[in-house]
Amino acid sequence: MHSTLGRILAGRYRLDAAIGTLGAGAGEVWRGHDLRLNRVVTVKTFAAPDAADQAGVTAFRQGAEKAAAVRHPAVEAVLDIGTAESPVFLVTEHLEGQDLRTVLATQGGGLPVGQVTDVAVRVLDAMTAAHAQGVVHGDLTSADLFLLPSGDVKLCNLGVGTTHADPQADLHSLGRVLYELLTGAPPAGSPPEPLTSRRADVPPYLERLVLGLLADGPAGRPQSAAAALAALRGSMGPAPRPTTDWPSATASSTGSTVDDHVPGGTAKKSGRGRLAAEIAGAAVLVVAAATAGYLVHGDKTAKPPSRPVAGKPTAGTTASAPPGVGPKSPPVVPGWQVVVSPDFGVVYDVPPGWKVEAPGTGVGLTDASGNVAVGSNGVADISRDGTDGNTCAIVQSGLFGGTGITSASSGQLESLDTTATHNALQWANFGYQLGGVLPRTVLKPGGHRTIGGLKAAVQAVVTKTKGGKGTACEPDGGTLYMVEFASRQGAPVSFYVYSNSTGPGNVDDATLRRIVGTIRPLA
Repeated sequence: MHSTLGRILAGRYRLDAAIGTLGAGAGEVWRGHDLRLNRVVTVKTFAAPDAADQAGVTAFRQGAEKAAAVRHPAVEAVLDIGTAESPVFLVTEHLEGQDLRTVLATQGGGLPVGQVTDVAVRVLDAMTAAHAQGVVHGDLTSADLFLLPSGDVKLCNLGVGTTHADPQADLHSLGRVLYELLTGAPPAGSPPEPLTSRRADVPPYLERLVLGLLADGPAGRPQSAAAALAALRGSMGPAPRPTTDWPSATASSTGSTVDDHVPGGTAKKSGRGRLAAEIAGAAVLVVAAATAGYLVHGDKTAKPPSRPVAGKPTAGTTASAPPGVGPKSPPVVPGWQVVVSPDFGVVYDVPPGWKVEAPGTGVGLTDASGNVAVGSNGVADISRDGTDGNTCAIVQSGLFGGTGITSASSGQLESLDTTATHNALQWANFGYQLGGVLPRTVLKPGGHRTIGGLKAAVQAVVTKTKGGKGTACEPDGGTLYMVEFASRQGAPVSFYVYSNSTGPGNVDDATLRRIVGTIRPLA
């Protein structure tokens, strides 16, 4: 390899910093500068073929030309190619973030189910576009999927793998990648171990997809990326609205076209059905029937529980704590209530008037098919009964993810930043969409905080609901804080707290931040 720092390729692309390598020693990846257009680019230099290998150079150029013709928001854009000198090189758009192999290695364990579902949808959509133009990836791994600060994923290195691969090989490779993203390790054996034996929260629709992609022989797999995508969307509910503009972690706002893996449709007519059950110690997540607005716990259906009414909050009740917890965890803020979440190893405080649920209480939002889209345990809230039998929160806090919080290392913080942004947008989009129309979201500057003596990533998002009436079930908008802690288990522990921007019972930003500041490990 003849690439060196500062070298200028083709009289145009200066190599500014080495940022990675291509698989199996195929080449190097550089952050470069396009001197002609004065922009940052990524330059990929290849050890072979060199300029003397005309047949190899021709194949390389043809592959690059085909890849450049694929225009899709989830595909890394190919900008230029150089074959007149050694090494040959490819110029692509420059992406900020981390590849998913690095993310997995940094945080350990698998990624959140919703995030993996989002990856599956975006990559299958990208493959559909590529395969339609006769372009295959050829050697897809988790290192070829690049996670942006917004939480979106791009398919990279399209067309630079083996030229003898076919679309079915791409589908099988994607199955291996999705299995790895869910479990933290590639599948072993054929057939592989069922996903649900490795991870209990994998939904049936996702396991069907992954195991189908990994079936022995093309005959047992989906016939195409388009067929796999259609089956996935069909099992999740109505297809999400197509998107063109995706959120940026540095942008001041994003329009209603933002799609942070929100399946089309919602469980409630208002689009903001808040589902909860006062079930002490329940480990299951409560879901709702898509039309009736009833709570479902196992095979039993019950009316929604009563809730404090906005503007007339009842006195909060402190959740029953395990022996010895209460006396060791007095409130940080005098007069506030202690929320104990033993499932997550976390204690935090909320103001008077919030209803503190018993530990293990589950809440969630479902899509139109009844699949849980977002959910959490260990919650506190102020809510009111809405129309159609649903119950809607004015303010709410809760936890999900791993077990036991610990201080993040400097290497983990970057991964936690990405997860915090992703989860914040997911909850904001689901919580504040109306009639399937996503809210306008504004990402506030994120950062790292020492909370309860532990380093964590914090991300806030402000939403503006389109068509909101300023009520609990149809708010004008709100503010949400997402905090990501490292955990002893591997998967991060996520804490969220939000408040509607209008209506009685909402809390101001300073109070939300004060709640965040009370989080601490369970004594």
